[in-house]
Amino acid sequence: MILSESNLAVREKLAKYSNTNPDDWFLCLKARYGMAASYKAIRSELGSGEVITPPYTCITSVNPIIVAGLKPIYADIDPQTLSITGADKLVSKRTRAIVVQHTLGIINPEIQNIGKICKDTGIMLVEDSAHCLARMALDHKGRPIADISVHSFGVEKVLQNTKFGGAIFVNPRLKERNPKLYEAITSRLINLPEVPRSLDLKIRAYRTQNAILQRVPNAMKSGFRNIMLKTKTFEPAVKPLEQAADQDIEYAITPFVSETILKNITSLPSDYRRREQNVEIYRKYLKNATYFHIVSNKKEPLLAFPVVFEDTHRATEAYNALASSGYFIRRWYSPLLYPGPVDNRYYSYNSKSCPVSEAIHPRILCLPTNLSTNDTKKIINILYPVQNHVENYRKTVENSLSSTKKTSKKA
Repeated sequence: MILSESNLAVREKLAKYSNTNPDDWFLCLKARYGMAASYKAIRSELGSGEVITPPYTCITSVNPIIVAGLKPIYADIDPQTLSITGADKLVSKRTRAIVVQHTLGIINPEIQNIGKICKDTGIMLVEDSAHCLARMALDHKGRPIADISVHSFGVEKVLQNTKFGGAIFVNPRLKERNPKLYEAITSRLINLPEVPRSLDLKIRAYRTQNAILQRVPNAMKSGFRNIMLKTKTFEPAVKPLEQAADQDIEYAITPFVSETILKNITSLPSDYRRREQNVEIYRKYLKNATYFHIVSNKKEPLLAFPVVFEDTHRATEAYNALASSGYFIRRWYSPLLYPGPVDNRYYSYNSKSCPVSEAIHPRILCLPTNLSTNDTKKIINILYPVQNHVENYRKTVENSLSSTKKTSKKA
């Protein structure tokens, strides 16, 4: 496969921003394709087995495990990082990899200990950095910890104007520890098949098609989208087949996609500065909130700033108030294995195994960090009145129930 000039240029930018080597970066059409290729190499060299991963994630992060012939095993999340915890208790002779997801860009500190476990046992450490492009967890020498680090240029990720593209960083130190596995992974990533013409056309038309979809009346939107899917003229962020533990074959990145990334990636440093500033504003003004609490206490350029409400009702009230004010607020990974599987059995998922994830996901709102300072402060000003409104609503309900009970007793 002949790599385009833009492919090399993108890898050079990634290397520059992460203080790594361009030769250790491999581009693909979607991050999930690079993940699948990597897992298939892991299975071919280490044999069938299990991959420990969180359920508080996108379904497209778990499908690559399954299509590679491995089985996902779910570890719960820490409410202070929204990322995996307790993975050490799930490690067995069948464990082939552990996935540490840096949710919303919060670098999970547990990756340090997980890295030691993986090094001692020969288990692969996969870092999901889809929310923190070119940012990775580092050891005390400033070197990447993970064996494989996954990065994304996809929809609703750090760069706003890139809709496709993934990047896989393969740690060169893996070559010393397991040269055969290193060769298997890198060979698969280098030799991904080229995108067929029909798919290339859909990718090029995505921005226009998505803009049209946004302008279609809500009552017609679902039907219009379904027609586009049935006629295979639209490439959605998540396909119906991907909600049933499947995905397309892995494809290489196209020149069009890498050129689009190259036009936008130079804005990454300034984008991260803006996000970091807004994170500081959220932390400052929301730290004493009464009916929700902030998750992140570190100075990081987060993709979104998570707040956790006391209950789902309060979270929904806040979501509706913010959305009606014109702000795009996400409820990332709610439902779990977002946007939800057709059947949990496809994913070997048992809700009882992850009580924290089950309890917390409907109560999280993710506040945008890519806005102006003024808009960030407007969001904060909307949130506080919502608290008062929710509390008044709660008191009204309690008073009503109390009156009903008193009436019942008199009767």
